[in-house]
Amino acid sequence: MSDRTNTTLTLHLVSHTHWDREWYLTFEEFRLRLVDLIDHVIDILDSDPQFQHFSLDAQTIVLEDYLEVRPHRRADLERLIRCGRLGVGPWYQLNDSYLVSGESTIRSLLIGSRIARGYGACLAIGYLPDQFGNISQMPQIFRGFGIDNAIVGRGRRITGDRTLEFHWESPDGSRVIASLMAYWYNNAQYLPPDSAAAGAFITELAQRMASRSALNHLLLMNGVDHLEAQPYAGRVTAEVDAAFKASGAGMNIVHSTLEAYVEGLREASADPAIETVRGELREDHAGSCLAGVLSTRTYLKQANAAAQIALEGRAERLAAFAAIDGAPYPTDELRYAWKLLMQNHPHDSICGCSIDQVHREMMPRFERVGQVCAVLESRALDALTGRDRTLGAIAPPCDLLVWNTLNWARTDPVVVTLAFPLGSPARGNAVQEQERILRGIRILSDDGSEVPFGVRSNEIVLDTVLNPHELPLDQWVQQMDIEFVAHNVPPCGYARYRVEAAGRMPEATDGAWPHPLPEDTFLFEDMGEVGDEYLHRAPLRDSRIRQTIDLQRDIAVESTAVRRSVVADAALQIPETSSPAARSARLVSLPVQIQRTEWADVARWEYDIVVDNRARDHRLRALFDCAGPPTAGAPFDAITRPRDAAAIAAGAAPTSPMTLWVDAPYRDAEGGVTLVCPGLYELEYIEGANEAGSAVAITLLRCVGQLSGRGDGPGMPTPDAQCPGAHHFRLAVVRHCAGWQESLAWRQAHQFESPLIGVQVPSVPEAPERRSYLMINDTRLVLSAIKRAEDRDTVIVRFYNTTDEPARHVEVSLPGAERWRAVNLNEEPLEAWNSGDAARVDVRGKQIMTLEFELSRALLLPINPHKGA
Repeated sequence: MSDRTNTTLTLHLVSHTHWDREWYLTFEEFRLRLVDLIDHVIDILDSDPQFQHFSLDAQTIVLEDYLEVRPHRRADLERLIRCGRLGVGPWYQLNDSYLVSGESTIRSLLIGSRIARGYGACLAIGYLPDQFGNISQMPQIFRGFGIDNAIVGRGRRITGDRTLEFHWESPDGSRVIASLMAYWYNNAQYLPPDSAAAGAFITELAQRMASRSALNHLLLMNGVDHLEAQPYAGRVTAEVDAAFKASGAGMNIVHSTLEAYVEGLREASADPAIETVRGELREDHAGSCLAGVLSTRTYLKQANAAAQIALEGRAERLAAFAAIDGAPYPTDELRYAWKLLMQNHPHDSICGCSIDQVHREMMPRFERVGQVCAVLESRALDALTGRDRTLGAIAPPCDLLVWNTLNWARTDPVVVTLAFPLGSPARGNAVQEQERILRGIRILSDDGSEVPFGVRSNEIVLDTVLNPHELPLDQWVQQMDIEFVAHNVPPCGYARYRVEAAGRMPEATDGAWPHPLPEDTFLFEDMGEVGDEYLHRAPLRDSRIRQTIDLQRDIAVESTAVRRSVVADAALQIPETSSPAARSARLVSLPVQIQRTEWADVARWEYDIVVDNRARDHRLRALFDCAGPPTAGAPFDAITRPRDAAAIAAGAAPTSPMTLWVDAPYRDAEGGVTLVCPGLYELEYIEGANEAGSAVAITLLRCVGQLSGRGDGPGMPTPDAQCPGAHHFRLAVVRHCAGWQESLAWRQAHQFESPLIGVQVPSVPEAPERRSYLMINDTRLVLSAIKRAEDRDTVIVRFYNTTDEPARHVEVSLPGAERWRAVNLNEEPLEAWNSGDAARVDVRGKQIMTLEFELSRALLLPINPHKGA
């Protein structure tokens, strides 16, 4: 603690609201309360000069929500924001950072800060009031936006000689000065209207906080969730300050701003006694990080993961490739999709800890994101390939382009629908020409060799041909769903295959796969659940039920030239429900189907699992054997997740977060096993899980019936959170003979999450057989984004180092670029322009790096030679 002898303590009273957009009320119900709140705040600020400032929770989405109802009040908002009396930004919305991609967190700041500046001013505050834990890379992300501070609410305890202030450091070494709201973001919520009572209240609060502070500045937060401003706060603050001065109390209090407090907080940055905390803030003492939200309503997390890949992994990247070829970049459409997606990212939304109606309304938003992305992806592929879908289906011979949006060459399965015309498009009574039906096709690679493939379906269908200048037309087509393995598809580019008519189709091999069925079992564990949407709790007398499904016995086998799948059907017999005392004696049957798929020359097993949930109040997990603590993917990071017995004894959850993949030493061999689990975010390392050793448990379902049972929120019933009905999970398992870093474990994870894209196009003999739009020559680096810059016509490339080891002399090349420079996450330049199309940079371990390329249109090489640059 600092020595405050002969110093004055400055108390910063910040009037604010914490705005959960949807939670125990729906979005529209809360929106109307928001309209009232902002109306009243404007009136207070305009009528009372002593009420200096009001903070709108560092968000900007609230401005859009308000102006949809009060569009005529934009000028009032701009006036108050510009003069610093209404604080907004830098966030678009306060997302949970564990359950969304790292790129989504960046976009919330990228879009939110620009919206705020458009209204006149943006707070430069790293405000994290109520995230349920904070990711390790947040200091680096803040620094990338010129933010040198963080104000946090969860993830760290005040214990021992810790102070409220600390240095927070990311794994790459980026650091911010941080302040913990240990007395919460409502420590001055109930400011009495009487100045004498308010003075006594503030004095007692300041004394408690000062005993834990290293500074002469303290943050008093006057507000809480959804509450309106106290109109008298400015007057009372001034009266209390006058009383402090008159009494020589050694304190002054100001009706202040977060930025003014941070100016004082920066004084701590030079104090050598201030502790440095490296990595994530996730101290979960007594369940304070509400860790159960990692597995609440897993269907929401799965839908979000799919929408993120559709947007940031496909539509945006393909649009950038097309822009490099000279096509217009859909800036507005992509920003709309991002904002729509981020409406589902606030912590009470994506965490699944709201009333049922809130989450029912989220699913159509995810679907709308998918619809927008599908259109943008198709338009980008049209521009890239010269395909004209208004002409209808494409007859053979034709080309099949296989697109890879990841930044390394890969060998992976392609599943694509081909459509061959059986007549011309027409409006009504389309003609079906039977003589055009193909007996078969063959696929040729760029070296002329025939490519093995399988046929999933082959049927005659009536297709719809759309044209912006015509009403919809009908066309009979022969539609084939085929599968094959594309080898060594270039990074951020494509490989070209040729499709020709043939005398027959390949025949199914009916189990004649060249390798015998491997030994493989799948282990489920089910246990009781009497917690709520925030926290897992087991019944007092719980019963854990484990059931192994043998994928060598009682199975159906389906094989093609490139794939072998085995299907096992089973039923889990589990208690129908649970009570706080015990699980019920009555059992129900949960039908389960598992399909395990192997692809030729692809180093992973893929599992499709369908569970028909007919029970309540239970938790279902998949268990995988291992021989030591796992390392799990995280946003822009990978973190080892051992079992912390001491923390668990103090009330912390035994579970940990994961993003996409987890890797662990394998129990009976050198090397390890990587588990790939898109849309699933909760793991537990269980020591001595069975006779063979330890295990990693991945939560599939956590079924509860109440929003909150201990006061973390209202105790409302949430029957939909029991997750009844069918649920589909996609997992993959990869065995490797080295550690996770040496084996590049994350690569198969990203490949499984982001399948290759096949598109049928007319043949263009002059076009390159293979092409990359972007190349990064270091195996440790993972592409996060390639996009148009927010504010200028250049290309932004963002990637990160997954490992702790620095990557030296990395070459990042974008053919067709004239010059390049490093920029920060906010796309502000860090250096002067460098000439050439290849950047040469050093990347620190765990660093997120962003480069900007300016194109030379004269150097562009379109795939379609008839399309102008």
